[in-house]
This record gives sequence, C-alpha cells and structure tokens, in this order.
Amino acid sequence: MSDVATRDTKILDLTIEREFAHPPEAVFSAWTQEDALRVWMGPGEITAPYSQMDARVGGALTIPMTHPDGNVHTARGEIVELVPNRKLRFTWAWDQEDGSPGQSMEITLEFHTAGTGTRLVLHQTNFMDAEACDKHASGWNGCFDKLGGYLAG
Repeated sequence: MSDVATRDTKILDLTIEREFAHPPEAVFSAWTQEDALRVWMGPGEITAPYSQMDARVGGALTIPMTHPDGNVHTARGEIVELVPNRKLRFTWAWDQEDGSPGQSMEITLEFHTAGTGTRLVLHQTNFMDAEACDKHASGWNGCFDKLGGYLAG
C-alpha cells in the first residue's frame, strides 16, 4: 500500500493517493454502502457508526464522528457526481457548534485500476486555512488505513 499526500499552499487544495490490493468495485462499494462506511470511517480511535449515505446524485451524506472522549463532530454533504466504480464527488462541511454548516468544501474520489487493485485519488478543495487542510490530510490518511483493514478483513 503506497501513500502520497500533497497540499497546494496557494489555493489550499489537498490530494491524497493510496493503493489498495482490491478491485475498484470493492473500494467504491466501501465508500457508498452505509454498512461498510460505518465500519471504517474515522481516523484512529474515532468511529462513525451512525453514518448515512444516500449514494445517488443529489443524495445526502451525514457522517457523525465520535471521538474517544464522547465528543461528536458531524460532516454533511451532498453527492454531486457518481460514476459507479470510477468517481464519487460530493460536498463536505462540518457542523458548527450552533448547528449551522461550516466552510463548504468539495471532495472528488477517483477509483483507478492499478494492476489487480485500485489507486484511490482523493482531491479536496476550498479549505478555510492551512491548518484545516493539514488536519484533513492527517484524518484522511487515518481513514484510509482503516479502509485498507476493512477491505482486507
């Protein structure tokens, strides 16, 4: 499993590439099936057992992430583009303390055949600042570690 992360410091975009030893259909399914998403989403000890994913264009996603201390941070978005086993694009915003949506970002996932496996490319745009971009890079890498374990399981 290889891992590449880059950040454009001028426009605060993030790109992460990760290879999985499973076909694109399996990796795509892990992203779009609620039961799968609930198992692996969340970096490290953070879990997301109540995640919801309506995997269709216009469908909503809600990912409440529970931290070990009991705090919950929820990300919400809408599916903008879905090409089965090839591409998933959605908006992403964290709920603020008052329940309003935070900075709206966009995430594009591309699923490329790489030998007998998949090269997953995540591209996230429109970060509020470099600190938020760096935190997401760390978080996504932790999620991808768990995704790899889920796929191998």
